[in-house]
Amino acid sequence: MIDTLLERASQLVAHGRFEEAQKPLQEILAINPQLADALALFALCKSELHQHEEALTLIKQAISQQPDNDYFLYLHSLFSLRKDDVKSAKSFINNAIAFNPYNADYFGLLASIQLHQKDWQLALESADKGLAIDPDNLTCLNVRSTALFKLDKKEEAFGTIQEALNQDPENDFTHANIGWGLLERGNHKQALEHFREALKLNPENALAKAGLVEGLKARYLFYRIFLKYVFWIGNLKGQLQWAVIIGFYVGSRLLRGVAESNPSLEPFITPILILYTLFAVSTWIITPLSNLFLRLNVYGRYALSEEEIKSSNLVGTSLVLGLLGAALFLVTADFLYAMIAFFGITMMIPLSSIFAPKSKRSKNILVAYTCLLVFFGVSSIVVHAMKGDAGSLPMIYIFGIIGYGWVANALLIR
Repeated sequence: MIDTLLERASQLVAHGRFEEAQKPLQEILAINPQLADALALFALCKSELHQHEEALTLIKQAISQQPDNDYFLYLHSLFSLRKDDVKSAKSFINNAIAFNPYNADYFGLLASIQLHQKDWQLALESADKGLAIDPDNLTCLNVRSTALFKLDKKEEAFGTIQEALNQDPENDFTHANIGWGLLERGNHKQALEHFREALKLNPENALAKAGLVEGLKARYLFYRIFLKYVFWIGNLKGQLQWAVIIGFYVGSRLLRGVAESNPSLEPFITPILILYTLFAVSTWIITPLSNLFLRLNVYGRYALSEEEIKSSNLVGTSLVLGLLGAALFLVTADFLYAMIAFFGITMMIPLSSIFAPKSKRSKNILVAYTCLLVFFGVSSIVVHAMKGDAGSLPMIYIFGIIGYGWVANALLIR
């Protein structure tokens, strides 16, 4: 009976029917709660249904029954990566490869982890090892092409991705992967074609949805320029990203000091500082603002995630508040409206990124920080309206906004 149920569950999993596969697996585990194969298959179903905590619990039980089962170790690595636990993922896949160094999928996963860590050369080498075992392995072919794109070996990358397409022309992940490669190279029109094809094949492909959103926004010149910056800084490792951010900050402080000590240079330096400030602010708010306009597009409405819609709503509301305050200040010259304008415009920065972190803890930190900013910002306005002087509250808010950028970067940069 158990063998029949296990075979039934395996067939359902093979056809992507993970919800249905859980029933025979539950029946098996009711009879034998320690059956490792059933636990592993159940874990795979849970992970595919985005229940990663339960998946990890189940696969750990399976590994406790068979600690030298390389496939179980591979699954643990895969589930860890899906939870963004890169350290654990790398440890388990290395153990799986140690037990079985002849499985191309294992090297494909290792290469994917190395891509995640921005070790482009190592990812390429691992993908090549997998392809030496199985030249048709799609994971290795896709990772290899991505690594080659990142290493600026464009011709070789397109050759590899074409090979992947030849192996399976209806693979949605391959089309999404091609789309991102084209988008990074500035070819947003062709990229959109591949993202749309990927979504025809699999409407739930998150990678293709995200690519479609970026591709639609890349139709506009200013966003294309911004996207080039995003790809450039995104390809840097965490330490180098911090070096760029700190370098920009220190550079602006030095320029400000030079302008103050040399009044004759101030007319030349001030425009540079204004442009830098506009650029720094735009890197935070351009994505949710463009998402707001993208919702007018039929494809955009479909592709945006729930959190992207929430963020664009919040930023849009904040922008309207800021513009309304500015308009009233110009009409009345009442400083209260200037405070409202400043609050509305500056709150766009935290509201643009509160949903950006992947981990729940980091997200909660940014939400709590943003709530504090709202408290101090609104308190400043209310106290000023009642007493004519908000005291130290505005300065607390201003320093809070400045600090938010550093806190958010610390949580987002890997």
